[in-house]
Amino acid sequence: MKQEYVNPFLSPAKLVWERELGLPLELSSVSAVSHKFTTEDITAVIGVSGELLGNIPYGFSQTIARGIIDIMAGTDFELDSEMALSALGELANTITGNAATELSGNGFACNITPPVLIQFSGTEISTLGRPQLLVVFNSEADDLNVRVSLPEE
Repeated sequence: MKQEYVNPFLSPAKLVWERELGLPLELSSVSAVSHKFTTEDITAVIGVSGELLGNIPYGFSQTIARGIIDIMAGTDFELDSEMALSALGELANTITGNAATELSGNGFACNITPPVLIQFSGTEISTLGRPQLLVVFNSEADDLNVRVSLPEE
C-alpha cells in the first residue's frame, strides 16, 4: 500500500479529534500488520469505494469510547446505546470523510459508506489478504487505533 493513501488520514484524525473532543492527539506509530485482526471493545468500520477500495476500521477501547461519548454527547450514555454508538461512528465517519476529500484532491476519487459498528471485542476480521497499515495515535484518554487498507482498484 502506498504512503500517499495513508497520509491523508493523519492530519484529519488530529484535526477532527482536537476540534470535536478538545484533546490533543499525537501520532505514535505506523506499521504494516497482518490482513487479519481482532476487534477492540467497539470497532467502527467505514468503507471506501472508487479508485481506492477497502475499509478503515477504528478501534476504540472502553476507556477511549467512554471519554468520546461523554464529550460528544454531553451526558452519560451506556456504551451500547444508539446515541453512544452514533457518536463513535460519527467521529470515524468525519475523519474518513476528510481523508476521502484529500485523497480525491490528490487524484484518487473515492466515496465512503456509513459506519458499521462492531460492539464486542475479540471478533476476528480479515481483509482477505489485502495489506493493512496500523496507525496508532495517543491521546489523554487512551490510544486510537486506525487500520488503513486501501489497495488501488
